[in-house]
Amino acid sequence: MDRWILLVLIGLLPGFVSADPASVTEAETTVGNARSSYGSAEAIQQNFTTPLMSADAMKTFDGQSFDANLGCSGSQKFLEIFVAPSASGDIGTLTVSQDSDLDGTIDRVFTPGVPVSGVCANGAVSCNAGTWDNCSGLSWVVNGSGEIGMTPIPLNKLGGCYCVNNSCGTGLVMSNLDKVLNDLGGGATGALTSQMDYLTVSEVGVTGPMIKFYAQKAGDCAAGSPMLKAYNSTPGNLASDAFSASAADPEFNLITTSPAATADPVQIKSCQITRNVPVEEVTLNDIIEYAGGSGNIFPCGPDCLQLSLGQVGDNYWAGSCKMYERQVQFNVLDPSRILEAKINYAKFDDWMQIYADADLLWNGPYGNWTGTGRPPGACELSTNWVRSPNVDFKSYLTGGPVDFKIRVEVTGNGEGYALAKIKVDTDCKLKPDTISNSCSAYQSDPECTLMEEQVDGVWTYQNFVNTGLTPLPSTQVINGSTCSFTPTRPWWQKTRKYRCQVTGTYDFDDALERADNVQASTTNTGYQDYLKQSNGSVLTPTESLSVLEEVSVPACTQACKTRKPRLATDAVQNGVVQENRTDPNTFDYFFHECSAGVCPAGPGETVVQSCGCLNEFAEAAATLQAVRQASRDTICSSGTANPL
Repeated sequence: MDRWILLVLIGLLPGFVSADPASVTEAETTVGNARSSYGSAEAIQQNFTTPLMSADAMKTFDGQSFDANLGCSGSQKFLEIFVAPSASGDIGTLTVSQDSDLDGTIDRVFTPGVPVSGVCANGAVSCNAGTWDNCSGLSWVVNGSGEIGMTPIPLNKLGGCYCVNNSCGTGLVMSNLDKVLNDLGGGATGALTSQMDYLTVSEVGVTGPMIKFYAQKAGDCAAGSPMLKAYNSTPGNLASDAFSASAADPEFNLITTSPAATADPVQIKSCQITRNVPVEEVTLNDIIEYAGGSGNIFPCGPDCLQLSLGQVGDNYWAGSCKMYERQVQFNVLDPSRILEAKINYAKFDDWMQIYADADLLWNGPYGNWTGTGRPPGACELSTNWVRSPNVDFKSYLTGGPVDFKIRVEVTGNGEGYALAKIKVDTDCKLKPDTISNSCSAYQSDPECTLMEEQVDGVWTYQNFVNTGLTPLPSTQVINGSTCSFTPTRPWWQKTRKYRCQVTGTYDFDDALERADNVQASTTNTGYQDYLKQSNGSVLTPTESLSVLEEVSVPACTQACKTRKPRLATDAVQNGVVQENRTDPNTFDYFFHECSAGVCPAGPGETVVQSCGCLNEFAEAAATLQAVRQASRDTICSSGTANPL
């Protein structure tokens, strides 16, 4: 007995030890009803599948009837898509067959006529075979007659594209065949249903390199709007309606509201990793600012700043050989934006020095006042000097505060100040990329496993498996308040789902220990229990056990074999089969599931093997071998006989 089943039974031990005969009879009756309703393939078809898609009523195990019809009766195959890769890895053959009016006949066959190098959610990409060169876009389109096709479209109008040819890997089409077919089919049916609102896709089937879509016309239903059409537009209502229909059952409420049901040991966590490309926009005030002292700063153009060193004016000082000093401080906020910085104007009377961070930058009028004392000449020069020093001081603007000082010697009346011009770069720029990662906690959690990942619309992980697909680099428009950029990046957004194990919700250690002890000690008449008490002690009482009678299970599904004669009208390459036979008649063989030991042979059929456990493996193997041999090169074109 499986230990987990035993664990569940232990939770029911009081009832299990002394089972109520009435309950046993009721359970056996329920099992019998379930077996008769769903115990065979034919029963499932008759009692479950058919009522869902027809007007037949579905019945519960106890015979209560209810309406379970999801849509209109019947379904038509309306679209087939076949793909085959070429040696270059491109989809060399893409054939779309369509029944545009749902009359049961294919009336439209479309092929794009170009290799498909990439698959998109709404179309495809065609490039030079085996490369990603000279690519063009194709989008699914439906004409006024409801016929599907493809039309050229700019690449930037496609979404969720990924490469499938040899330029991106080997065998990508075949290793992701279901996905390729579903993506192509999803784009095609999406285009169709967007133009044909009466169309309801009812079934999808993938067989090898072909996907088939079945549909119903919602307008063909005799009475009202079918449930299937309603749920097609709002699929989320299906689960909620089913839950509401079950809510009236007290047993259902008891189970769904129990602590074990509401405390899920596994949680699905969704998160995103987003690439951000910030735009750096600056104003003049973001580059350098006035920090205090005798001076100021003001703009002199869209990319120009002018600094004043000292007090601008005329004859505001007086004295005889008198020395005046003034200081001003500026704060450099973004030195990378400063292109050029020069002192371009000086006005003074009679002598002047200009310092930056204690270094002498310039002196006048003769350029010989280099010391820290008084000028080397007469105090009174009787001239109001104006000079253009053109001194470069950009090397001092490296970031942070910079201190300027002017020294002026005056006799009589005089003044002293200088002006500096700074050329700056105020163009918009892109800052380095930043990554916003809300998945980091799950990435580092050993209890979490990556379940799904979609990168820019391309599935790179599905069902815990790497698909081998990667998105192509793409371009986005990044807008600032006064500018915009179109950078290209390998990816922009990753959307993930993690499956995380929740620990500590329930502790089954004691229950498992009890299960092990009960399993080891159980006999046909009883068992030894193992009950751990709150104080840590263990009780091991011996309990009696009444074992239910084992339900017999058939060794196999009873079946019979029949045959029915017909003319051998099969045609092969060299003609009709019966022309090469001595007897023009042949037989078709059928297998039927028996009911109550009776073979349900059809009209004209003769029973070859009566009901029993049939084993036709040898015949099936011989038939397959014959088919395989028939497909071989019977004339040995290579000159070497092939082994069987």
